[in-house]
Amino acid sequence: MKKWLFASLVWLVAATAYAAAPIKEGVDYTVMSPAQPVASKGKIEVLEFYSYTCIHCYHLEPLIETWAKTRPADVDFRREHISWDKSTDGFVKLAATLKATNLERLQMPVFDAVMRDKINLGQPDVLKGWIARQPGVNAASFMQTYGSFGISSAPARAAQLTRTYQIEGTPTLVVGGKYATLAATPERRIEIINALIARVRAEQKK
Repeated sequence: MKKWLFASLVWLVAATAYAAAPIKEGVDYTVMSPAQPVASKGKIEVLEFYSYTCIHCYHLEPLIETWAKTRPADVDFRREHISWDKSTDGFVKLAATLKATNLERLQMPVFDAVMRDKINLGQPDVLKGWIARQPGVNAASFMQTYGSFGISSAPARAAQLTRTYQIEGTPTLVVGGKYATLAATPERRIEIINALIARVRAEQKK
């Protein structure tokens, strides 16, 4: 057998075994105590806690976007930007404004700007110039929403959620208000999410 073919077979076997690896408590996930109520009754909630300044969140984002587009119909997915201190307030307000203006399609461009291009979109003046360059966006309307009373309360809400869910690192994904993912590669994290969704679905049928 040629070396390249043998190597390919070894890789395929290893990849298959890895993909089929069962999830383990304390390794892949933890059980939250106490469990948190979910927003959508009858749905399996997947809640992602992330930060625009987190390199691991940045690497996970393309996979999460693909997963979100093809997720099962009984799965409800939403994102929440963490807040550990005041330094994140600008990013929290940006995330809240994207939701309020139905512009979450800019999630990846924001990550690219912050992590790849080193543009501090947590600063309103910097954000104003950047958002004006985004196709199909009314920059004036966006910044008006960003400065609104509703968005001004977003950092306090984010801080409360971060404390309530005991988020100590990002990205953390909470499934069913009960299971929280631990550190893993982006690919493995998607596998863990899917396995936890299947577990919650089975629990709901009991």
